[in-house]
Amino acid sequence: LSLKLGSGPEDLSHLPPEQRRKKLQSKIQDIDRHIQKELDEKEALTKMKDVYLKSPQMGDPGSVEPRLAEICENIDRLRLESQRFEGWLAEAEGRFPAKSDPPRSGSFETQNSSSCAQDRESPDGSYTEDQNSEMPQRSRSGELDDEFEDEEPLPTIGTCKVLYPFEGQSEGTMSVSESELLHVIEEDKGDGWTRVRRNEEEEGYVPTSYIQVFLDTSGQDS
Repeated sequence: LSLKLGSGPEDLSHLPPEQRRKKLQSKIQDIDRHIQKELDEKEALTKMKDVYLKSPQMGDPGSVEPRLAEICENIDRLRLESQRFEGWLAEAEGRFPAKSDPPRSGSFETQNSSSCAQDRESPDGSYTEDQNSEMPQRSRSGELDDEFEDEEPLPTIGTCKVLYPFEGQSEGTMSVSESELLHVIEEDKGDGWTRVRRNEEEEGYVPTSYIQVFLDTSGQDS
């Protein structure tokens, strides 16, 4: 017998049954503590990311993504390790894990597999409503001249008049003022947004319901 301290197979099968059972239980509890620690940090980072998404001036939401991805990987790894030890514990106790009797770490599995996926797959547009309601106002009035059509990368297909002011806080949108006249460069494709241009430097999407569009159907219209 070679019962050196710290040696032996990972499933602790070299230990006497009762000692093995206690060691396995202790190992499972230790892993679960690590999982909970990762969960707590993940929750804190997720809240920080939400703050950044709603108020970009506070920080870059992308800056927390690498750590969130790392935590998700750690949780997945720890969860699998816990399940392995649960199986060995069931073996040590003379029982076999049944589908109706999930391991104690199962709560971590359902909690994390779904939430981590949501963190990784959150679409950019899903935060638009919160941003529009909570971001500081940045609307600005601007006069539109017609001289900019010569050097535009995308041709204009008409003009539009802004009916209501809109504060474009999410990426790709543009702030506009009431009664402002703009060039239309892309029609609404069914998603409720129209792409407009103010001048050579400023273009973006505005809600179609906020503007009145005048499309050029007969060529150039001065």
